[in-house]
Amino acid sequence: MNNTAFGEVVFNYGFDVKSNLTLWGKAHNITVTAKAYREKDGITSNQEQSFQAYKEKLAETQIAIERLIAQYFEATENKPCTPEQLSARFFPRTLLFGRDGNYVLLLDDAADPDNGLAVCLSPEEKVVTQDDYL
Repeated sequence: MNNTAFGEVVFNYGFDVKSNLTLWGKAHNITVTAKAYREKDGITSNQEQSFQAYKEKLAETQIAIERLIAQYFEATENKPCTPEQLSARFFPRTLLFGRDGNYVLLLDDAADPDNGLAVCLSPEEKVVTQDDYL
């Protein structure tokens, strides 16, 4: 299906499209997903608007993601971290847009492969484990 905001998407428990995201100077291939329970549900206007806003503010969003992860790491590990440490530990996988337009970046965590992180970007910026998010 071709969507005006997301482009050519494939339905797989949501509408997926491949994209790129650069964090800590390293490019990552990610999946952008517009959540949907059934293909006939389509992509909501809230999802389209949120995705457009994300694309328009991509540079600021990337900086915010790096800042939020660094703050989370320092708070949970009780020590400062370098961008190199964060880049070696966290790997973005999915940018997930909810039906109401909220969105979150899901990352793998090399130090905790069973959990991973969820960087909530809208409507509120915060970092939680994927287990707590999902």
